[in-house]
Amino acid sequence: MLIKDKGICLRSTDYSDSSQILTFFTQQNGKVSLIAKGTKKPKSSFGGPIQLCGIGDMVFALKDEDKLGMLTEFNPTFFGTNTRKRLLALNCSLLAAEFLNLFTKEHDPHPAVFEDAKTFLERLENCSDAEILHWLTIFEFSILEQTGSTPICNGCSNCRRPLTNDWQDFFFSSTANGLLCRDCEGVFIDRKTITYNIAKHLNTPAELLSDKAAINQTQNLLLEYISHVLERPLKTAGMVLKLIK
Repeated sequence: MLIKDKGICLRSTDYSDSSQILTFFTQQNGKVSLIAKGTKKPKSSFGGPIQLCGIGDMVFALKDEDKLGMLTEFNPTFFGTNTRKRLLALNCSLLAAEFLNLFTKEHDPHPAVFEDAKTFLERLENCSDAEILHWLTIFEFSILEQTGSTPICNGCSNCRRPLTNDWQDFFFSSTANGLLCRDCEGVFIDRKTITYNIAKHLNTPAELLSDKAAINQTQNLLLEYISHVLERPLKTAGMVLKLIK
């Protein structure tokens, strides 16, 4: 049976000289792995190889769980042309694709995650370079919330003391799953000393932060935390962190 859906391309592997094996995160069917025959042929009906982080309307057929499905149509609705011209934006889009691939399972739909990912990729295409990390932070918190992994940032994750600017010191720990006050930080050896500005930003990430150093440190903390949640390193994170130094 043919299925119509919208999808974001997460992974691409060459299969023979003319075809691709692709992983998509779809709106209604979750993550699917498909073979797309003939995409690399000059006169392919697909119009050429399908690009990572491209979004489009697709038609495909699924087979048994242990077998690849078949992609029969892919009509791109978003290419990310401007994103590909900017190194940080490009790597943040690839990081988003890595998040989607690692946080989701085959055939487990999360329509809200799909919409948030689509919105993030579209924002990368149109935002200024100064806004890239802001929108990345928003997307990171979105996918953490949707997957039940949000860090505790409205107070101490250990003693639940509410966050206020009169704390004497501020810390963040991935193993503690969030912020720590001075009374609790000593137990967690991975804790990082942070400023109130960063703690507040982690608690209210939707607020645009102008302090570049604080934005960069926030990303360092979040990427370390996400790696902890996933229990594996993120392949794209290193390049993103290198670019924002």
